[in-house]
Amino acid sequence: MYRATLKLNGVPTKVIAEGCWVEEGLARCTKKDIVILLTGNPGVPDFYEGFVKTIRSRLPSTEVPIWIVGHAGHTQPSSSLAYTMPSNLTWDEHYGLMAQVQHKKDFINKYVPEDGRLHLIGHSIGCWMILNLLKDDSIAKKVTKCYMLFPTIEHMAETNNGWYFTKIVPHIIFLLTFFAWIFSLFPNFLQNLFLAMLGPLWGVPAKYHEAVLQMLNPYSVNKICQLACEEMKFVKNPDDDIISKHAEKLWFYYGNCDGWTPIKFYQNIRTKHPDVNAQLCKHGYGHAFVLRSEREMGKIVGDVINGNLS
Repeated sequence: MYRATLKLNGVPTKVIAEGCWVEEGLARCTKKDIVILLTGNPGVPDFYEGFVKTIRSRLPSTEVPIWIVGHAGHTQPSSSLAYTMPSNLTWDEHYGLMAQVQHKKDFINKYVPEDGRLHLIGHSIGCWMILNLLKDDSIAKKVTKCYMLFPTIEHMAETNNGWYFTKIVPHIIFLLTFFAWIFSLFPNFLQNLFLAMLGPLWGVPAKYHEAVLQMLNPYSVNKICQLACEEMKFVKNPDDDIISKHAEKLWFYYGNCDGWTPIKFYQNIRTKHPDVNAQLCKHGYGHAFVLRSEREMGKIVGDVINGNLS
């Protein structure tokens, strides 16, 4: 895998690539297919490495690149890089929900060739961002298929998880950021010891401890929480017009035990959009599937992508 920090919409952003690096485009490929994964929140791309490797193993050609784009501000650039993160005073321009959509537009416009056949994987809020990307005709015409996993595209605050979140987290963002700052002062061995002790209780595999440490950076914690608060506020009615317009390009996968996307949301989309391919999980995979079911989900998504390749 390749890893680098790229500047998108003015924000240094971590990008991970399986296959050719993003700046190579399709120069070494005979196929025109490109897979781009938009993460959930937290938008730390490292959490999706195992999932992406499994997808790659299901594709017939190693020439199909898979690029994971993290969210603006959710990982901090290395101190060795001469990058400066924009201030939170420019939240709407750089870190808010619509800024995150522009952030992904910048990536696609800069790195996806005009003749590229784009496959977009969205997880959670990444699915909401994909629906907004499809409003841009220049991007929509490149899109072959969108794979919408555990999609938080409607009434987030009314879900079980959303109810608890809105009651608690908006009131303690300062405390969470403060505790993350205290944690950042610990030496590395203590941070790793803490994760080794509590990781199994949280269901976090040891291989993702580095991703957790990136997420627990106090600047990242603050932006992750604030973005989640925006999600609760603005993700209300699903964008039925866009879903109808691009029905043939959408493939939804809903959980059957998901506190963010209850089964009634799956039933709603099947009722309102009978032409959309919407699946209901039969295996009990959780919303945070990358922690416990990355291989199983990778096989499912990889096989569906495989059927849509050129």
